[in-house]
Amino acid sequence: MSVKVLFIYPTPFRVTGLPVGLASLTSVLKEKNVEVKIFDTAFYPTDHDEDQTKIRSERMMSKEVRNEESFLPENTTKLETDLVNLVDSYRPDLIGISILEVMYDTSRNLTRLIKKNFPLLPIIAGGVFPTLSPNLVLEEKSIDMICLGEGETALAELCERLSKKKEYLDIEGLWVKRDGAIYKNRPSCLHDINTLPFPDFSEFDPRLFYKPMQGKMYKMINIESSRGCGNKCTYCAAPRLRTFFEENDCGRYNRNMKMERVIEQIYSQIKKHQTEFIYFSSENFLSIPPGEFRFFIEEYEKIKIPFWIQTRIETITKDRLEELRKVGMHWMTIGLEHGNEGFRKKVLKRNYTNKMFFEKMEILRELDMGASLNNVIGFPDETRDLIFDTIHMNRTLWQRNHKLENNVFVFTPFRGCELYEVAKEKGLLGDAPFVSQSDLSDETVLRFPEVFKKDIKGLAKTFNLYVRLPEEFFEKIRAAEENTPEGNTVFNELSKMCLNIT
Repeated sequence: MSVKVLFIYPTPFRVTGLPVGLASLTSVLKEKNVEVKIFDTAFYPTDHDEDQTKIRSERMMSKEVRNEESFLPENTTKLETDLVNLVDSYRPDLIGISILEVMYDTSRNLTRLIKKNFPLLPIIAGGVFPTLSPNLVLEEKSIDMICLGEGETALAELCERLSKKKEYLDIEGLWVKRDGAIYKNRPSCLHDINTLPFPDFSEFDPRLFYKPMQGKMYKMINIESSRGCGNKCTYCAAPRLRTFFEENDCGRYNRNMKMERVIEQIYSQIKKHQTEFIYFSSENFLSIPPGEFRFFIEEYEKIKIPFWIQTRIETITKDRLEELRKVGMHWMTIGLEHGNEGFRKKVLKRNYTNKMFFEKMEILRELDMGASLNNVIGFPDETRDLIFDTIHMNRTLWQRNHKLENNVFVFTPFRGCELYEVAKEKGLLGDAPFVSQSDLSDETVLRFPEVFKKDIKGLAKTFNLYVRLPEEFFEKIRAAEENTPEGNTVFNELSKMCLNIT
């Protein structure tokens, strides 16, 4: 096909890592002889950018990365000028933009810029946000159409029609605006991920390959081993996506790639990109069946590249962790989410017990292994006391195993999540129709009483001080919660004390 596509990847400043979705679309289109380029926003600083890596290390959620800027130098040119010049020189037939809710504001600015300078160039938006909020996204005049669900088939068909100058109003998976009307087609069927070509990362900025891991920068590749999720977590969009695909008879949402195919993918990406580190993008890596796990261990032992996984606490066993460590597992991430068992079960729909969590984490201690534990605060119906249940559980876990890193994030009510609807019903949502990038901070966007909003901000800042220091320091840590010169002085003093604890 004699068609050119320019993908735009909006991402916050210096937030690196390779998006598998765009890479998969790139590989499918290239198989159809479509020319592809990718423009990202990761290295254009803005006035409101915060150094998230620095903040995380200051709050003891990760190790300090001393040489980040040498791997991730910022651009010295202007984003707007570079984008317009690229479109003008490349002359694409289609602009595609992948949108997460927090990047929608940025995305609109970019699509408006393109439409202003190239009014006849069609723009299609895809991703979780357009899939779950299609009418809202199509209110934006600069966006001509959206792709609902996975886009490999729909986008390939669209490019085929564009190459032949044929009408495309009826393509499955697309909603298209035309002359004041919206042509709404059913979503495409979900793919058998074992039949898709491997994701193509070659068009991304080389700096996006680099991510910090335990204080060191690595050239890292994301390996897709599954798509979808079968869990019901209320703070996540996955349950709504699963329902969306089921209601539209699109096929099974939660799919695993055959391990033989995963290993082939690893070898292919290593050969192309000289990879130093592997990140498995599956949210529950250890849910794979015994035979597949055995095959992975036998084959990965030959690869000898460190890797990082995410998994749910229920899937952890001592024998599997021992084998993973032998073949190169460097780190893992586990969701605790909340320390109050009743709240976690009722509000978050995470059904494991605290007893079971402690038992599973004892396996890591016995094996002298570390992990990142993810926690969230600021949920609807939460209180300061409930947040301290999370702090105390993390505190007990960390006291037993100092290799743990305890992460804390402030709850964000994303559209499509069950807790978004809960917050809406309780009158906790603001007037903004979506969450923007500037909302991703340690300040809640929910309409809580001012005292509790202040508590959330202060506890996000001092979470690991409470986790690591003796209780005799709690009164002083309370002073460090304050966002004042005096409070910040106490915070810095106590943080230095934590560094001396082993």
